[in-house]
Amino acid sequence: MSDVNYENLFEILKQKEDVKGKVTIILTPDLSIPTQDLMIRHRIKFDHIVNFKEISEYIHFTNVKKGGVTAFFTLNNEDKAVVFIQSEFIPYTADHHVHIMNAAYRYVFLINELAHISDVENSINIDRETEKGDLFKAEIYAKVCTLKHLTLKKYTYARMLYANTLLKVDDVNNDYYLKVQKEVMKKYPKKKLIQWSKQLS
Repeated sequence: MSDVNYENLFEILKQKEDVKGKVTIILTPDLSIPTQDLMIRHRIKFDHIVNFKEISEYIHFTNVKKGGVTAFFTLNNEDKAVVFIQSEFIPYTADHHVHIMNAAYRYVFLINELAHISDVENSINIDRETEKGDLFKAEIYAKVCTLKHLTLKKYTYARMLYANTLLKVDDVNNDYYLKVQKEVMKKYPKKKLIQWSKQLS
C-alpha cells in the first residue's frame, strides 16, 4: 500500500486552482446526472456552458462519465471551468486501505481533468474560441499526460490504479474507448501497462 498522501496532494492542487480563481474543483457522489444539472446542484453560476463540437471522424456515443468530468463555461465574460470528481470509487467502509484507494483515485482523475483544462487553455486539440476540437485526440492527450505525470512523480500506487482502469477497457463493448486505448498504447504499450498494473508501491 502507498505511503504517498494522495488526499493531501489533491487538496494542494485544489487550493492552487482556488487561488487562480478560474477553475473550481468539487467532489460529488454522483456523476450520472447531466453536467448542467451538476452545476446547478452545486450552485455554480454561469452565463454560457461551452459544448465543444467534435471535428474528428470518431463519434463519442457514450454519456458515461468515469471518475471525473469538466465543464467549461463563461461568467461575466470570463472563461472558467468546473471539475467534478467522484467522491468514492469503492463503497465507503471503515477499511483504511479503501480510504487510501479512494484518495488515490480522486487524485488520478483530478490530474486527468486538469490535463483536459491545459489542452483547452493551450488550444492543443480544442479551440475555446470556436468551441470546436478533436475530442478523440483530447481524450488520448489527457490519459497520456496523466500516465506521464504519475510516472515522473513516481506515484506508483496511483499509476497502478490508473493502468488497471485503462486496461479494463478490454472488458467494455465500446468501440470509442477501445480506439482511445489503442492510441494510448502507442505511447505506453499494453505490456508496460500490465507491468504497472501489478506494482503496488
